[in-house]
Amino acid sequence: MREEKLKELKLGVKKQQSMFSKVLQESEAAVHASYVLSELIAKHSKPFTDGDFIKECLMKAGEIVCPGNVKAFQSISLSRNTVAERVTDLAANLSDQIKAKSSSFESFSIACDESTDISGKAQLAVFLRSCDKNFNIFEELLELIPMPGTTTGEDIFTCVFGLLQKYNLPLAKLNSVATDGAPSMTGKNKGFVALLRKKLSEIHGSNIHHMHCIIHQEVLCTKVINMENVLSYIKKVINFIRSRGLNQRQFTAFLSELDSEYSGLSYYTEVRWLSCSKILKQFWDLKEEICQFLKTKNQDVSLFYDPIWIQDLSFLVDITKHLTDLNLSLQGKDHIITNMFDIIKAFKCQLVLWEKQLKNEDLTHFPTCSMNKSSLDDTCSYQKYAEKIANLTTEFETRFNDFSSLEDKFFLFSSIFSISIDSVPSHMQMEVIEIQCNSNLKAKFIEVGVPEFYKYLPARFENTRKFAYEIISMFGSTYRCEQLFSVMKGNKSPIRNRINDAHLGSALKVITANKISPEIGKSR
Repeated sequence: MREEKLKELKLGVKKQQSMFSKVLQESEAAVHASYVLSELIAKHSKPFTDGDFIKECLMKAGEIVCPGNVKAFQSISLSRNTVAERVTDLAANLSDQIKAKSSSFESFSIACDESTDISGKAQLAVFLRSCDKNFNIFEELLELIPMPGTTTGEDIFTCVFGLLQKYNLPLAKLNSVATDGAPSMTGKNKGFVALLRKKLSEIHGSNIHHMHCIIHQEVLCTKVINMENVLSYIKKVINFIRSRGLNQRQFTAFLSELDSEYSGLSYYTEVRWLSCSKILKQFWDLKEEICQFLKTKNQDVSLFYDPIWIQDLSFLVDITKHLTDLNLSLQGKDHIITNMFDIIKAFKCQLVLWEKQLKNEDLTHFPTCSMNKSSLDDTCSYQKYAEKIANLTTEFETRFNDFSSLEDKFFLFSSIFSISIDSVPSHMQMEVIEIQCNSNLKAKFIEVGVPEFYKYLPARFENTRKFAYEIISMFGSTYRCEQLFSVMKGNKSPIRNRINDAHLGSALKVITANKISPEIGKSR
């Protein structure tokens, strides 16, 4: 009897252990699912309250697909507070990963920019770009810092310097900082960059390069075109059509009746000047339809019959297309700064060519101008626009001084086998001579190009490798910051303005994760 009772008790204990183990496994799976779904909610810029709706969908699907396992779905917690906590945990894990990697950085740079959210509060974005000993590029958001008070150079410096210390970043290896041209960033004595340089000089005796965002400078260059006579009227027409619901509906119906490839006009935005390229092209293609529609509304259409104005419009359509293509080629993440500078140099050469061609009435690279001239039986001259191109060339030559001052270094990085030894810094000359005379390294350079070539450079070329680390880790623009602010407007919008700063920063950190992903098992 005793033995039977003992066996019965042991069997009961095993059943209990098995049951507890199953419950524990189910609980862990539910928590894991909660993290995964919360990450998806954040990555798609959805409100945290959507978690309740997603759970409702899961429950309904479970009742249909697997009615016996509905309880498993029921145990997945996706309440608003839970989703917010999960996203905070995921962001904290990403921060921990950055801190863990910081000791492996051979060189790093930061990009900083400031914008205001929907509530009018200033938000400072700080991105990190680093290079490890294997020449792997690591580009991630450090943090989005709310600045409820003033945004002076001192305020920005205090925030950024504290952030560098928080992430245990080796300050001696900070080699450059990219910003826009705001006085709070670039002020000679009290600007953020000046204060950061002063602090680093006091600590390590080191200096850093300051890069004025190459994309921002390109946009500033375009201002010299100055064809407000065209843009002001186009803005007036677009606002007349778009700002009145009835006009917009009637215009859309009007285009439909004419079997137009367009269904309407896009809004013109003053903030993103280069976006007007698309609007100008639409306006050009629809100019006859727009003219007819405006006539039905008793609007002044005299400019549509002015050949000089139409000629100006055709030139503006083509030159903004060229400038927009340039802008797009400079955008993106993980860009090598030398490639960005090469793109600008190529565009300056194109400007010289266009100026020469316009003086000779050669419209090869201005298709809209060529089309317009053909329709007027070659009676109009485009020579006058050569001056516009010349002004644009001068502006491009004047700006980008911070990049031009590094041109010799950029050439050494990109063309190490063809550079004259006399142009190489003295501490690198012996190494570069040996590299140039190494046929195996030269073959590898031809095979893979830069920056991949430097991964194959033996460790004994210490100075050359250090030089390459610095170039590869440099930011050429604040594009990642601008991209972040666009995402921020989707996460903190007029219909979602109650999200607090901590949750906003966490969500954006998860969204912008580039080379790392949240380690969900370690986030709990």
